[in-house]
Amino acid sequence: MRGKIHSIAGLPVRVAIIYALLFTFAFWFYSIMWVNAPVMGLDSGSYMRAAREFSDFRLDQLQERAPGYPLLLMLTGSTQSPTRRLFFVSLLLHFGAIWLLANVLNRAGPSEIMLTLFGFLLLLPPYVESAAYVLTENLTEAILVTVFIGLVLWYLNDQTVWLIISSITIGFSALTRPTYQLLALAVLFYLSILRCLFPSATLNWRRVAYAGLILVTSSAVIVGGYAFYNYRNFGYFTVTPKFGLTLSLKTAHFVERLPDEYADIRKVLVEARDNELLTSPLHRGNIYIWSAVPSLKKLTGLEVPELSDYMLRLNILLIKQAPLSFLEDVVSAFGSFALPSSGKLANFDSRIFQLIWGVFNFGLMGGVALNLTVLLGAMFLFAMSRLRHCNFGESLNELHVLFSQGIVYGLAATIVAYTALISCVFEVGDPRYRVPTDSLIMFMLFLGCQLCCRLVNLVRLGDVSPSLSRQEKLGSQVARSIHETSSSIQNDSPPPV
Repeated sequence: MRGKIHSIAGLPVRVAIIYALLFTFAFWFYSIMWVNAPVMGLDSGSYMRAAREFSDFRLDQLQERAPGYPLLLMLTGSTQSPTRRLFFVSLLLHFGAIWLLANVLNRAGPSEIMLTLFGFLLLLPPYVESAAYVLTENLTEAILVTVFIGLVLWYLNDQTVWLIISSITIGFSALTRPTYQLLALAVLFYLSILRCLFPSATLNWRRVAYAGLILVTSSAVIVGGYAFYNYRNFGYFTVTPKFGLTLSLKTAHFVERLPDEYADIRKVLVEARDNELLTSPLHRGNIYIWSAVPSLKKLTGLEVPELSDYMLRLNILLIKQAPLSFLEDVVSAFGSFALPSSGKLANFDSRIFQLIWGVFNFGLMGGVALNLTVLLGAMFLFAMSRLRHCNFGESLNELHVLFSQGIVYGLAATIVAYTALISCVFEVGDPRYRVPTDSLIMFMLFLGCQLCCRLVNLVRLGDVSPSLSRQEKLGSQVARSIHETSSSIQNDSPPPV
């Protein structure tokens, strides 16, 4: 007699069935409500031009767009005009990302109601909207979730194949959105910090070095390979030749500080910025550089790649002259980054829905911030005290699981924090840049709540404040508990989260 089926693709049977029903309904609902999807955005035309260039697998000129998203446009027949096939594939990518994240979340032990709520929230219009635009956010989300899942499964199962999968997808994320060219280094930095904070209870240096070698090498080969192709054919070792121009977005408010030797350039930039301030709907003027490019090309006689290098030098000069103004712009960008990202499709042209999604967004961000504060405080408490005043003799397994879940939470937080840092330091912090990580932010909230529950349980079992009269009596037991915990985490493969 066959055993009873307890899960389907990593989810409890009832939750898996509910997810299937939710996905089916969402597919039908958004297909009906967004009949014009996929919709063109401001940058969509440049991606479609790149797709046409990539369609014969030979480039005639250096492309301003990386090849990742144009490849999806090619596969869905959207090189000339966006097709419904692109929209349907994008929906499926989002559904797949939700299922994978729910799979990892399920290992943390939440109730079926919480798992269902997690999936339902990620099917709300603000989180699905990116699938309806001819832009990179939806594909980037699917790639980042794959990166995260690969890292989690590598840590939990200690299988190199998952690390290789993660490293390959990190490379492809950089070829989809160049923001992620240094993501492998960010993950390595997180693992190293983790090893330093918890030397006896987490990864050893050998495993950290092994992971870093594979992540950085694979990512460098993929990104460097494309950059070398551009160098061999066009003379520029780069993924996209726009960094110098993009950095101009961070110096818009103090471009007047350019020295007099650049007076002609300064005049063009100031006029373009002031015109942007007067004519753009938001009256910010920080994206003026794109309207200034034709005049700059005419004035300097340079094409976009050379002009980008030239503007990079000028922008570095500006930042050196006004570092506090640059810092002010960066701080402002972090504020913008956390704002609601929902557009006309998600809002259904209704102020009521716009208000609802706005309140929901701020509630989510506030919840994650509060949750993260509590967890960071607990982490440093454990790291500084080394558990010397805690008796965990009866709760070693709980401590073991807590560390594993904390590491998984940190991996998600690393990807989110990296995205925010790059988007705000080198870009304007548009909320659209946060969209690829919104599902990971939701995951952090749910896993963080589960972690807080485990912390409370650990404190209850561990007697974290024994009296002075009991410390000597518990000393040997505490030392034995710590030794057993660290040995089990170092020597055994980490347990399921």
